[in-house]
Amino acid sequence: MVVVWGLLGLCVIVVVHEFGHFIAAKALGIDVEAFSVGMGPVLLHKNIKGTDFRLSLLPIGGYCAMHGEDAFQRALDEKLDEIPKEKGSFYEKPLNRLITAFAGPFTNLVFAVLAFTIIALVGRNYQTASNRIIIASEVYPEINSAAANAGIISGDKILQINSEKINNFTDLYTFVALHPDEDLQITVDRNGEILSFQVHSEMEKATASGKIGVTAWIDPVVAEVYEDSPAQKAGFLKGDIIVAVNGEKVEHSTAIQKIIDQIAQNSAETYTNSSEFMIFSVLRNGNLCNLNVPVELNEETKKLKFGVAFETISVEERTFNIFKAFASGIKETGEMIALTFKTITWFFKGIDIKQAVSGPIRITVMLGEAAENGFAASIRDGIVTVLNFLALISTSLFIMNLLPIPVLDGGLMLFAFIELVRGKGVKPRTLYIVQIIGWVVIGLLFAIGFSGDMHYIFERFAK
Repeated sequence: MVVVWGLLGLCVIVVVHEFGHFIAAKALGIDVEAFSVGMGPVLLHKNIKGTDFRLSLLPIGGYCAMHGEDAFQRALDEKLDEIPKEKGSFYEKPLNRLITAFAGPFTNLVFAVLAFTIIALVGRNYQTASNRIIIASEVYPEINSAAANAGIISGDKILQINSEKINNFTDLYTFVALHPDEDLQITVDRNGEILSFQVHSEMEKATASGKIGVTAWIDPVVAEVYEDSPAQKAGFLKGDIIVAVNGEKVEHSTAIQKIIDQIAQNSAETYTNSSEFMIFSVLRNGNLCNLNVPVELNEETKKLKFGVAFETISVEERTFNIFKAFASGIKETGEMIALTFKTITWFFKGIDIKQAVSGPIRITVMLGEAAENGFAASIRDGIVTVLNFLALISTSLFIMNLLPIPVLDGGLMLFAFIELVRGKGVKPRTLYIVQIIGWVVIGLLFAIGFSGDMHYIFERFAK
């Protein structure tokens, strides 16, 4: 089902794009011979006002076939000096061709705005931690912490980065991830004292995202005890506060996990049955008690089972005002476009292209997994997750198709504009040579994406 969800999502984006071409062509008097949802063999079709509307077998996009699109190939075959301009054809008027070519990407842009608008109205709810942080190198010494190097310490609350207010750890993570290899001005609250530090974020080569070497501070307060887990067998209850493990004091959930991981790493062969225990010191209703948690090793992951979830913060973002929601949709889309252009510069900073660049296979799988996981949580989460992902892809498609590459809409627009300015079109033979170059560029981009897809698939298979 993951692949099916993914293919349907991509199909929606492509059909939206082609529908933009269709609407513009119809409005400008260009004859549309066929409009198909899906590709391949036609399953159903009906002719309406001169256009054959089709439902095709393969849910991998769609197409809008306009009268005269074959005129370019005919001009090449007959060695004509210009492309024939039949009445009602795609090549008849350069201005109409320019507008029609632009309408596809523009419709993707409109879709992104509407998707973000719906998200603002439906609302999204997510779990996160507070803006209090732990220096990652204190828990995992192998990790470099740019924040620690700048003077930030565990327990600090991040209030602001540059001009962006930080309300929780998701705000912190998102901002840093989108600003790799940059100097960040970070304002913190340290026991009531407001301090400011300049931290240079590092770039994670595999994901092209920024990091400063901090992790979330989550108080060791039990929010849930999982059924049939070692924690349940030991008698853990919701609201318990863990203060020590095997006599070692802990202040946050990360410290607990580190101790558990160390036990698993150092004594994997010893701790293989429930005759061994970990001793957890717990505050319950103000009283201190010890709970003996049976040690159960997960043979597959080589990690010890525990079985509790710690308290997090529930955040809901929603507006009931349609105008504010629409403004939010425009803002989110604008930020997405700016981010997309910004990521282009990251290619020159040594990122791992195989992991950072996604091709159609990985996008399909990621979209399918996002949809499946979202709807598994709730209908609202599913809608928001899918719309957010589709908006991202739609925005990327908008930008990509405006590139002045002949085989893309941007290329059609460029040569239509040249024809408008010169009063005559580019010779078909010249256009053909430029298109070959365009196909080479597209082929290289596809090869990079496909290479990344194969790396992604092999990694998933190995795991």
